[in-house]
Amino acid sequence: MTAPVPVRVLLIDDEECFFIVLRRMLAKVQSRKFVTDWAPSYEEGLAALKENRHDACLLDYRLGIQTGLDLLRSATEQGVQTPIIILTGLDDPKVDLEATQLGAADFLVKDQLGPVIMERVIRYSMQHAEALKALQKSNERFRLLFERSLDAILILDDRGQFVEVNSAACQLLGLSREQLLKWKWSDLATKVSQERSQRRSEGLSELSFTKPNGESCFIEFSSAQLASNLNLRILRDVTERRALEHEIQEISEREQRRLGQDLHDGLGQSLTGIAFLAKVLQQKLQTNGVPEAEAAGNIATLLNEALSQTRRLSRGLCPVVLDTNDIETALEQLAENVRTMFSVSCELQCAPDIKMSGSTAAIHLYRIAQEAATNAIKHGRAKSIFFSLTSTPSHLVLKIKDNGAGFPAASSKTKGMGLRVMRHRAQMIGATIGLKQSKAGVTVTCSLPRRQN
Repeated sequence: MTAPVPVRVLLIDDEECFFIVLRRMLAKVQSRKFVTDWAPSYEEGLAALKENRHDACLLDYRLGIQTGLDLLRSATEQGVQTPIIILTGLDDPKVDLEATQLGAADFLVKDQLGPVIMERVIRYSMQHAEALKALQKSNERFRLLFERSLDAILILDDRGQFVEVNSAACQLLGLSREQLLKWKWSDLATKVSQERSQRRSEGLSELSFTKPNGESCFIEFSSAQLASNLNLRILRDVTERRALEHEIQEISEREQRRLGQDLHDGLGQSLTGIAFLAKVLQQKLQTNGVPEAEAAGNIATLLNEALSQTRRLSRGLCPVVLDTNDIETALEQLAENVRTMFSVSCELQCAPDIKMSGSTAAIHLYRIAQEAATNAIKHGRAKSIFFSLTSTPSHLVLKIKDNGAGFPAASSKTKGMGLRVMRHRAQMIGATIGLKQSKAGVTVTCSLPRRQN
């Protein structure tokens, strides 16, 4: 069996007699072997400590014109990590307190020492030093991850006061670390031009922040509790992604309009011409008494039905009235299309004099209503759908209520594509989406703040 490694102890004391006493005292310890070195002065003691060769240090309070506390302070400032135990001839609480504040591992009175106490104190000081080293290493790893994170990280207390921020947070918010540490989360919220309560997904929220230089950015953030009085916010700049999403949405809307116009101007005109020719053919065959005149009439009828369906599809893809932001007329056309195409009851109730200043919000509200109605018929097998558009001093509220069977079990967590599309459209215009399911069906509510209208 390998013999245990001896414990190296350094004594810094200007009296050699105590070094002899200490060495005899440690020799009586049966459980461990000690190797004791002696430094008789302040300068020699500090030099020995800086070599970092010892497991523990016993430091006498009296060192000529200087004190052990002076040496302890210098050693700490120079990064010495050897645990230091202060020795004194008198039990002075003030010296004890100051030694503890300076980082001493313990404070002992020489006359009260014995082999058992000395061994225990040295052992505990070494264990404490190892624990501190492990904690320091852990803190260094955390600091490295904290500072190198590409996401902005804010740590705040229960009062919302920022207690730590990383470089990414300073860069994202356009503020220095010193400035941010003077802020609270509520101060950040006051700088927010628009905070979104709409959750993009579980645990995530968004806000729009204006930097001190006037630049606006969209921020996605998550929250978590680190400890009883510490909370975490992780922020990510999604400005570019939001702009890209908006551009993709605009492209999608333009493509839908183009398809609607192509259906109306291309296929619709062709069907109109063919239907006219079929009608003319029917009339000629009837004049000549040809039996196939009836078949030609049926062809003309079917062509006219196909033409009507094409026009309805065209209006659905390209609601022309939305060019003038006439959301009421657009919803009336949608209700008519739903009644005609799906043979279900569909009614609209709209508050008078609702005006919308921008076509973007009107288009998204129309698409939300369209998606909700389609979901109600496709998944809920609804036979009745009711649209309502009302106005309050602060919001424009669109509701779509159906009498269907509700969400299927597979989509009980409301993660279906249609629901995601509706939420995304609502988010694009600063609105919120709410869903309420009951035995009577599902009600989808979209609330648009007036400032976004």
